Formats: sequence, C-alpha cells, structure tokens
Amino acid sequence: MTIKIKIINDSNSACHDFVNGCSESKICYLPAWAESILPFMGHKSYYLAATNQDDIVHGVLPLTYVNSRLFGKRMVSQGFSNYGGLLTDSDQARDALFRRAVELATKLQCKSIEFRNIKPLPYDLRSRTDKISMHLHLASDPDQLWNSFLPKVRNQVRKAEKSGITVSEGGVELLEDFYRVYTIRMRQLGTPGYPRLLMYNILKQFKDNSRIFLVRLGNLTVGAAFTMCYNGFAEIPWAATLTEYNNLCPNNLLYWSIIKHYCLAGAKCFDFGRCTVNGPTYQFKKQWGAEPIELHYQYWVHPSHELSIASQNSPKYQKKVQIWKKLPLWVTRLIGPYISRQLP
Repeated sequence: MTIKIKIINDSNSACHDFVNGCSESKICYLPAWAESILPFMGHKSYYLAATNQDDIVHGVLPLTYVNSRLFGKRMVSQGFSNYGGLLTDSDQARDALFRRAVELATKLQCKSIEFRNIKPLPYDLRSRTDKISMHLHLASDPDQLWNSFLPKVRNQVRKAEKSGITVSEGGVELLEDFYRVYTIRMRQLGTPGYPRLLMYNILKQFKDNSRIFLVRLGNLTVGAAFTMCYNGFAEIPWAATLTEYNNLCPNNLLYWSIIKHYCLAGAKCFDFGRCTVNGPTYQFKKQWGAEPIELHYQYWVHPSHELSIASQNSPKYQKKVQIWKKLPLWVTRLIGPYISRQLP
C-alpha cells in the first residue's frame, strides 16, 4: 500500500468519518477542533492525513504550531486537550505521519513535538509518564453505579443536597458563572487560567458535545464544571469550587450530577481528568471507583536543542506558583489568558 501525507486545510469529511470510526478517538482529533478552536487562540493548525492511492484515509495527526515569544517554537498534538498524537489503522500510516511531522517541525524550526498519547509510540523519543487520567466505566442505569459507590461518597452527595445546594446545567448562558469560579480557583492554585474565549468557542462550535454544570447555594455559584462528550467518552477538562464551601461537599454533588447525566446520555466512559498519582486530586477521583490510565507524553526533540520538562515540585516552579497566588485577582484574569494560550 502506498501512503501519501496531506495537510488538510478544511473540514475534510473523509477525515471526519475516519475519526468517527475509531474507537480510541477523542474530540480533539476532529478536523473541526483544528479549524474552529486553534485560530481563535492565535495558533496555526497543521492537520496531517495519511491516505492510500484511492484517497482512503488510514490515519490522522492533528498538530498545533506554537510560535511563542515566551517559550519559542514547538508543536503539540493536540493543543488545548489532554489527548492527541497519532490516530491510525496501520503501522505504515503511523510511520509516514510521524516522518512528515518531523520534517514539518524541522522546516518550521521547532524545538520539539509533543505527542499526548495513551499508548506509547515505538520511536526513540523523550518521555514523561508522571501524569495519569482517571477513567470510570459508566452504566446505562445510574442507580446501578450509585449503589457501587462507597458509603462515604453517597453520604457526601446527600450532605450537599441537605445543605440546600442545587444543580443546574446548560450551555454558553452559564459561561460567566463558570468562568468566575474557575479563575478564582486557578489563582488559588497559582496557575494562569485559559481565556474565556476558548470555552466560548467550544460551546459554540461543539454545541451538542459540550455542557456546563453549576452548583449553587442560593443565588451564589459555589462550584462549576465544563464538560465534553464525544464517541461515548465524557470528560471534564476544567472544574472548580469555592474552597470556603468545601465543608458542604458541593464538589461531590457536582460530579455525581455530571456522572448521572452522561450515564443517561449513553456515554460509556467518564474521564475525571488529568492528575498525578497520589497528588491532591487523586484520592478524590479514586473514591468514585475510577481507574488510573497512564498517559504517555512523548517528545521528538530537534538535534540542536535540549528538552527541559519543568517539574512542579522544583523550587523554581514553586516560586512562580507562590508569586501568582499573591497577585490581585483582576491581574491574573488580565494576564493569565495571554500566558496560558502559549501553553496549549
């Protein structure tokens, strides 16, 4: 079989159909993600497709080209997602896409390419495996899942309900409430938050695949989550609660409401999001019965460069975290999106 590599510049229906037909595909593999989301964030997309002589698609590799004044030139697959990398149905297509990506990165003078894989690629690449995702297998009957939870988990959900916390869900009309809680929490964590524009465009371009959930105490939003679902795979890329209300367990009710929603929607798997083994959020996610899925982030590095992967535990990194925590909220909301859009 002869494999050709093309750069797709539009919503290619053949690529869309290929992604839809792959059991391991995520929403970030869709051509629409590259076409609709990345340009609004100031990045150029290179969507590579591997086809045979009859133009049948055998693989795709979505790439985000980052040309940053702060961090230099590099490529990421895929930008603004925990997932990405090569999605192929043959080793031949995989190898051809990888070679073309390296050629492209070299031509653009990129320092590196980051592949956000679940399964490791069989190449001589730098790797990091300190991050995992926590996946929960869903049941069509949410009551069946509820009965499988530990008594502690069920009691915390009931406590939130008895405390008067209520749940609402919707789309772009809830974005302001979500973003307010999200930016407060990101400042507390010492991390720049993503721009509101990113969430807005996802809600607009993927209206049927995205949803916001809020938990409120009276008229006050005390917790919020941004969710996406595609190909039976539901995920929470961003969630936050106001910590001063944690004693009422709003986070537990928030997550149970989301899990129940996607059970009834027919999703097969729920992704609690990326974390570090035994990190601050690991135990919270594990208590729901979620299983750790190792993430294999791999890096091609240009021969003239060295790859530096910052450890979150390093003194240099922690110093930046402490500085960010002390900045006024309005400052972090102003400059945070500028920084974070360069870290897709």
